Amino acid sequence: MKISPGKRLPIHSARNLILMALLFISSSAIAQDGNRWYQIEVTVFAHENGNTLQERWPVGDNLALSYPAGTRELDSLLKHLTLDDWSVLQPARGQLPVAAESRVPGAPGVPGAPGVPREARETTEPREPGESAPVGLSAGPEALQRSDYRLPDVERDAFVALPATAHDFTQTNRALSESSAYRVLTHLAWRQPVMRAGNATPIAITGGRQFGDHHELEGTLTIRFNQSRDRVLLDTHLWLARFSALAPQADALRESPQALQLPTAPSADARVSDADEDDREQTRFYVTEVFPMQDSRAMRSNEFHYLDHPAIGVLVQVFPYEPPPAPTNAFTGSAQPL
Repeated sequence: MKISPGKRLPIHSARNLILMALLFISSSAIAQDGNRWYQIEVTVFAHENGNTLQERWPVGDNLALSYPAGTRELDSLLKHLTLDDWSVLQPARGQLPVAAESRVPGAPGVPGAPGVPREARETTEPREPGESAPVGLSAGPEALQRSDYRLPDVERDAFVALPATAHDFTQTNRALSESSAYRVLTHLAWRQPVMRAGNATPIAITGGRQFGDHHELEGTLTIRFNQSRDRVLLDTHLWLARFSALAPQADALRESPQALQLPTAPSADARVSDADEDDREQTRFYVTEVFPMQDSRAMRSNEFHYLDHPAIGVLVQVFPYEPPPAPTNAFTGSAQPL
């Protein structure tokens, strides 16, 4: 249909064009796996001058803090580049698979931060006559074909922390940091497919100063669809804690007989050296106050959202993302990640 200058488009035609545009926009965010992906960026900050005394905060049994089932941390390139044992990257000849319980701490299903499955170990049993000795790591096409290990792909893998070049909150975080009224606790950006509540993945959050095994800020953020899948929701289940190296006084214990306890994140691991364990035994921190934040916010794509709270604030932005197709593997000839 040709539209002459100065003529108004019929209402039904305008409606059709709008519907076509909406269909195009929605389909552009659907990945090849059929899921709708989004890029999420979040900053959580503390109100340094917040008047938390005006609120009545839950304590004891009323303080319901927990990590939902399926909670995970974001992966990152840095975690993979700081592995303690690089032999996990590739099985070598003459090595046998190891049991699941021998996997590197941090591998999927194993408590701890990021590692990868320990694919192989060198056998300690005597070799049969004529059997070749184990060979160390090799390089080149053969090594690539023999190993399932690869670094995270920030463009195609879900739940991978994005580099600073993909951040939009740089100026916002700088403004917060330059103000004496606020203190940035954590800043994260990642991409993921968004599901309904039953299949959504909670992301473990930590930030602020560290006290023993815990941080000031802990909890989870969950990005999910509403039931009709027409709106993205953010579920915040965070808590800001205050600590002291002094044990609670008798008067405080009489007022609140149950000491404040914080849950341990599912990914927290015992990858601690003997020296670290000794240090933790010498320095014990006690939780003196906990300020929980539980909220659920419906969000529009490409808009800046602010969740307020007496102790902390949350800035979040989501927008549709379409993962690019996997590049062709030059060694196998298939469209697999390199």
